[in-house]
Amino acid sequence: MNKYIFISILVFLTSCTKEFNKQNIISVNPPVAAKIEGKHLIYISDKEFNQINEIQSEDCESWALNLKIDEPLRSSIKSLLKEMFKNYTITEKKLLKSEIEKKGYESQISFMNFKGVSKFKTERNTGKYEISLNITIKVENSSRNVTNEISSNMNWEKNIFLNCNLQDGAIKSGQKALDNLIKKIYETSYESVFQVVQ
Repeated sequence: MNKYIFISILVFLTSCTKEFNKQNIISVNPPVAAKIEGKHLIYISDKEFNQINEIQSEDCESWALNLKIDEPLRSSIKSLLKEMFKNYTITEKKLLKSEIEKKGYESQISFMNFKGVSKFKTERNTGKYEISLNITIKVENSSRNVTNEISSNMNWEKNIFLNCNLQDGAIKSGQKALDNLIKKIYETSYESVFQVVQ
């Protein structure tokens, strides 16, 4: 009999765990863009997205918070590149400034320092969540360079007594933050490339 009770509890706990992780942030469709001419080199840092959780409350099942942003961010950037550039190459190793034009590239665009901070606290009866996503983009050639720090912030609030689930709220606000970040990446990269190659 104890064996059956143990198996039942194990199945129940497993199903609860899957429930919290059944959905997460997904890749973003890029905005429609005019194609940039010329040959460009793209470097996307291989360092995993650094997600920091600053949890100050145990309400809203905050222990289950588990955002997966690394893959959707990379996938979104790659989709954006296809939309933005006619001719580009993704490299695993950055070139020195002196090598960029020698290799036939008009610019080298580096996406790096991927990081995010999730903050959650309870004030009175309200769970308050804030997410911040950050990335550094550097556009350069042998004579010019432009570096931009880009961030996107979103908030979510819920009464802790009204079916408050932080994972669900974090996914909703995290998805909006990623959408906004990709738009900013597009606008900033577009402007920076033209500043460098002109």
